[in-house]
Amino acid sequence: MTSWIDPLAKLARENLPPDVAEAWETVFRPAARLNTAGSGVRVGCLGGHPVLPADVEWPVWRGELPMNFVASVDCAALPRGPGGIELPASGSLLFFYCDDWFQAEAPVDLTALGGVVVVPADAETAERAAPEGVDVYPRLEVSAEITGTFPNSEQEVLRRTLARDGLPLSDPGNWSEEFFDRLRESTAAPYHQIGGCSWPIQGPPEDEVAAAVLPDDAAEADLADEALRWVLLAQIDSDGDAGLTWGDVGVLYWLIREDDLAAGRFDRVRCVMQSG
Repeated sequence: MTSWIDPLAKLARENLPPDVAEAWETVFRPAARLNTAGSGVRVGCLGGHPVLPADVEWPVWRGELPMNFVASVDCAALPRGPGGIELPASGSLLFFYCDDWFQAEAPVDLTALGGVVVVPADAETAERAAPEGVDVYPRLEVSAEITGTFPNSEQEVLRRTLARDGLPLSDPGNWSEEFFDRLRESTAAPYHQIGGCSWPIQGPPEDEVAAAVLPDDAAEADLADEALRWVLLAQIDSDGDAGLTWGDVGVLYWLIREDDLAAGRFDRVRCVMQSG
């Protein structure tokens, strides 16, 4: 039976020494890849109007601007892969982002541009129209299937995973541009996903969050430790077919600390936007 890791493991074995390939296999992670035109289980939507309980107010960024509804996923319908993040067994996760954050006059925390609303499975809900002036993105149903993802060459996990001669995977001797090119070619944009490794444009978003939550004078080792505590909850790419464009064809990332995810503290989610 084919596993989500098989295609990435095959690339590693074909392009790297056996011991290095084995180390790489330990850092691959499964994600629920969301798509609007492919196969897989129907799990939610991009855009449109969110379905919310009557007692839940529309999310407002910093108390200033109503946010834009980006996506919704049904946790019970999402496929799961061994080694993936531990999502709730039921209910829905609704992802919001403030597309107008640049209008703020006060300094902006660029790791806190959105949020997540959790809707219990047994809640009485109704479709909610967006507040006046808030852009509504075209609604597209999405399906999902498990796929393998891989860390960016700058991510801390590669510096913590040892391979040949006791050197980390981030060492030039343990990876090659050709290998990374083949990894990147193994899947095609847009990169919409739940869980897995993030697909950075300007460096690991986990590093951005670590720098935001720790003191300005935090040691480099503390920043690295903190970055490892954050996992990707969701990633929504710019997508012309879906009418979604973040900055200069960027990507949105919602991240959460692993302990907060285990405790269901989705109010502590951080949202980062990166663009070229």
